[in-house]
Amino acid sequence: MSALNLFPEKFAIAERNTNVTLTCRTDKDNIEWKREDAEIQQSECEILRGKDLTVIDLDEDLTGNYTCWSDDILEDYTYLLLDKSKEATGFKINCTVETFSCTENIKCTWTSDEFSALRLRNTRDNGHWVSQSVDGEFFFLPHSTNSYSEESERLLITGEAVSKCCYMKTDHSFYLRDIVKPADPSISICSIKHEGSDEQIIELEVMPPSTWPQPQSFFPLKHQIEYEIRHTGELKTKEWDEGSKIQVEGSVSKLRVRCRDLLLLSEWSEWTTWQNVSKMKKRDHTKRNKVEANSKPRKKKNKKKNGQKKNKSPKSQLGKFF
Repeated sequence: MSALNLFPEKFAIAERNTNVTLTCRTDKDNIEWKREDAEIQQSECEILRGKDLTVIDLDEDLTGNYTCWSDDILEDYTYLLLDKSKEATGFKINCTVETFSCTENIKCTWTSDEFSALRLRNTRDNGHWVSQSVDGEFFFLPHSTNSYSEESERLLITGEAVSKCCYMKTDHSFYLRDIVKPADPSISICSIKHEGSDEQIIELEVMPPSTWPQPQSFFPLKHQIEYEIRHTGELKTKEWDEGSKIQVEGSVSKLRVRCRDLLLLSEWSEWTTWQNVSKMKKRDHTKRNKVEANSKPRKKKNKKKNGQKKNKSPKSQLGKFF
């Protein structure tokens, strides 16, 4: 049997060593059963009774695609899988969300070497089954949580997985506030004093991620900055939670920042990429120079008429009187 890369439209599950009965949904009387491509004969493991087929003492070797036929025409099918939900371990679903708003989906990861097809759904909100993204890494689940009210009911994410023989189901429950992990903030340099010296002071401004809810006074963020001292290579960190601006002292060569929710103590966001201070300052100067250039008044150009100059010599002026 080949691996199942997609969930069958119709499948049945049963636990190990149990009996399960499959019924052929057809109005035909003469029925022939097959498992995969092999015709099924009456045996101790598979009992035929009219349109019903009973599989005895289910195990991996009795799973697969059961089809029923009438005059070589396919009438019905059921993919029979062994339920290993109680046996499987280590298949934890991990979820994060960048904001409290329901406009942003919950991002979950769930991987398995044993199962070939996986899907998730937001059971609390009666959501549809969601498959992995195109890159095969994440599941993006919609939710209806109101970011401006207290959560009263936990989210319940249900996962199902199948392989060529087996089935597994698991649940993951949490409050949205417990999985918040903001996106990366943005950072810019406002000013640099005593540039190049050990007494250098850099004033920075950190802006919240674009997905973070507003107003910021209602959804405050805590920030952390990590920076490198130019001459020694020493790394230092500094945290603050009031306002978006901070001053960093010392000859700093590069820096990066991250943030988290201040009130709920969420996960830290990922660090921004390292930014070179001199390049950041150069970009700021370039932008300022362009602004200053555009703000200067333009001088009007003198136009020539009929090839004559505007300013005439004293001789030409004297000629008017003679």
